[in-house]
Amino acid sequence: MSTPKITTIIPIRNRTGLRLRNCLASLRWQEGLTKKDQELLLVDFGSAPEHHDRIVEVAGQFGARVIDVRTTELWNRSRALNLGIREAAAPITFCTDADMIFAPDFLATALRRAADPAGMSLVLCRCRDLPDLGEEVAYRKDDFPGLLTRATLRKAMGTGACQILDTRWLRSVGGYDEKYVFWGFEDKDLVARAERAGLRPAWIHDETAMLHQWHATTKNDRLYLKYKNKLRYYLTRHLVVKGRLDPA
Repeated sequence: MSTPKITTIIPIRNRTGLRLRNCLASLRWQEGLTKKDQELLLVDFGSAPEHHDRIVEVAGQFGARVIDVRTTELWNRSRALNLGIREAAAPITFCTDADMIFAPDFLATALRRAADPAGMSLVLCRCRDLPDLGEEVAYRKDDFPGLLTRATLRKAMGTGACQILDTRWLRSVGGYDEKYVFWGFEDKDLVARAERAGLRPAWIHDETAMLHQWHATTKNDRLYLKYKNKLRYYLTRHLVVKGRLDPA
């Protein structure tokens, strides 16, 4: 069995329907890559049974594997991503979210920029936000140019929906910091640690695009946890290694 070129990891909880379908469809319409070139892992971190069943169904349509994590604990994106990183089969790992849509040349561009024999590249991409387009629909590859014209480049240089790194490096530093609970700062923390370790950021938003599908947000819930995460970031971002993740 051949080794994939890239493993894409999507952490998820209770998110199903067309948003997830569009994300996975866009990852399968990538130019220059066969289905065998990309391993797709969905880490279902504590979804309700009815949502889990739908996640498995949609994943099956696009050849994605679901890692089922039965838990009632608070959402922990870092832990979900780390469970995927442990099982990643490819030398390059791409961590993203279930509400994104990717340009047909996205992964080819990312792999080209990640081509570093020493594994010292960190590929990042600024996000473009789609407006509320009303009723959700299933998009096709041919729809992407039209969607791109309606999307707005996000002002913030956010990195959460695109972090592409050497899999061995990720494991050697303990992956994402699992002390960041609920929402926020786990992605910023990893980028700070990677840069401190000498990895070279490679931004690709001028060469390709990823679009965020509009939805209501819960990121401002539990603000005390957001402030706690922010404090942890400023106190610990200088630590490159935060444990070790061995392959599953």
